[in-house]
Amino acid sequence: MKQTHRLRDCFLLLGMTAAAVAVHGYHRGIEDMAVYLPAIKKLLTPALYPYDAAFFLLYIRMTVFHSFVAAATRVTHIPLDWMIFLLHLISIFLFLLGCLALIRKCIAEEAAQWAGVALVAALLTLPVTGTALFLVDQHLAPRTLASAFLLFATVAVLNGQPRALLWVVLAGLFHPTITAYGIVHLVVLGMPPIGTRPALFLPALPMSEPANPIWREMMSHRHFQYPLRWTWYEWLGVGGPLVLLMSYARVGRRNNMPVLERLCTRFVVSTIVGVLAAMISTTCFPSQTWERLEPMRILHLTYVVFVLISGALLGNYVLRKQWLRWLALLLPISLGMFYAQRQEFPASRHIELPGLAPRNAWVEAFEWVRGNTPRNAFFALDPKYMEKSGDDYHGFRGIAERSMLADDVKDTSVVEVFPDLAYQWKLELAGREKWSSLGLDDFERMKKKFGVGWVVLERPGAAGMPCPYVNRAVMVCRIP
Repeated sequence: MKQTHRLRDCFLLLGMTAAAVAVHGYHRGIEDMAVYLPAIKKLLTPALYPYDAAFFLLYIRMTVFHSFVAAATRVTHIPLDWMIFLLHLISIFLFLLGCLALIRKCIAEEAAQWAGVALVAALLTLPVTGTALFLVDQHLAPRTLASAFLLFATVAVLNGQPRALLWVVLAGLFHPTITAYGIVHLVVLGMPPIGTRPALFLPALPMSEPANPIWREMMSHRHFQYPLRWTWYEWLGVGGPLVLLMSYARVGRRNNMPVLERLCTRFVVSTIVGVLAAMISTTCFPSQTWERLEPMRILHLTYVVFVLISGALLGNYVLRKQWLRWLALLLPISLGMFYAQRQEFPASRHIELPGLAPRNAWVEAFEWVRGNTPRNAFFALDPKYMEKSGDDYHGFRGIAERSMLADDVKDTSVVEVFPDLAYQWKLELAGREKWSSLGLDDFERMKKKFGVGWVVLERPGAAGMPCPYVNRAVMVCRIP
């Protein structure tokens, strides 16, 4: 009987994983994958990226994610693009499995359990207030795997099992900072009730270091790292879930669901502790770099638990086994999330399956670069090219497999974590602030200064430059 239930659970979770991808989409080489993907490709083909590897290889010191993906690709001989898509599906499956295991500890009603998981699947790309995070990204990310392992660790803590440490170690290998904040939740969750002596420990966070002025200048434009600069509605996104979690705890107390009460109460406490620590660390130490640890990401696991329990309680008291009620709740949410994703990536396929020709003109150009320029070609692009209409946040390095001068969108997130890169970042950015007005003379000076031989320009481009590739939006040109 248990084997039958496990098979049924597996099929249901596989169906939810497929439905989640259908709703939220899949995109290769976007956003954080603009950093992860070139690192993986550099491990597989060391000759790539001879000029700019510092802007992504430093992460290899902090996580096994890149090495894991590269090793899986070598061992299985599965093409990298397919391996990344497959691991993305596995990550979502494990994440939803962790949600199911956790909610089963809290609520006995099966319909409620699946309602909780279904709501999480429908809201995977829900933004976590003020943190520039989603519950789960539209691409493969180490944070998704780490979050799944933290959910398994949460279940183990509720069971009083030492295997919680194993799950924490696995999570830490994939994403150290999200794991550090997960440990805060787990420590508070595992503390004995008031009246007994608690065994409290704090996670070992990376030490800070003195800030340099260029790094500080760059960080002044990243307000989400400083909670005291947040808007009122961002703070509403902090307080609202905590108030509702406290009300869920009262529901658990009244209805003899002690695990639900404990989970909700302890997560409120750990979140408040984390938020206070974030406020102090980012305001009281102006000469240090604590903000690079992004301490408000303590909210990520809180949001996962909040959405999961919200769905479960709706299932327990409202939806029950009435499929029309499930449809009335989940269909509008799913359609709304689908619409939001199409607005986010209007120029790209909703699901960018490997092997399909891209619809995105920028990606078409990047793929032409990969197939028609030398591996040691060095490119310059608009520092904010990822934010341009039509690019849809696709990164050049990961798709084109070529080096480029630092950008002012995704490379800033790397400089944030590694402040010593700020000098190189600022040097490479200088002179490109007014990109659209640059001409042939400017690009020739850039070539003499940095050795750049190629540029990617929006049409109509710059006069006097040979451009072997042109499409409806951009052109790839050589600097004479």
